[in-house]
Amino acid sequence: METKGPFRINTKQNDTGGHELHLDFTAEFRAMNLVQQIDAMQNYISSLANDINGLDEQDPNRQGMLTILQVAEQLAPHIQANEIPLEETFVVSLEQDNPFGNITLQN
Repeated sequence: METKGPFRINTKQNDTGGHELHLDFTAEFRAMNLVQQIDAMQNYISSLANDINGLDEQDPNRQGMLTILQVAEQLAPHIQANEIPLEETFVVSLEQDNPFGNITLQN
């Protein structure tokens, strides 16, 4: 399942056999003013959470989507504070075993 968002996501294997997520903010997102960026990020988080809630627990896309949701939720306050250089690539290292445990969404 693909949800259009404020960044492009690529996965890469690192030197130790683990995986990394490389996030690049889109040109459209970078061109927005801060208020628009905050609104777009919150809309993305809400949309992604709704998509996840609509999936079966066993859906193979669910864990990846939860990971992206967690990353977006962690970035959101920094975007709101205008602390993030949006032209840079953000790298998130993922461990082989599930580093996020059992994530549950609370409404």
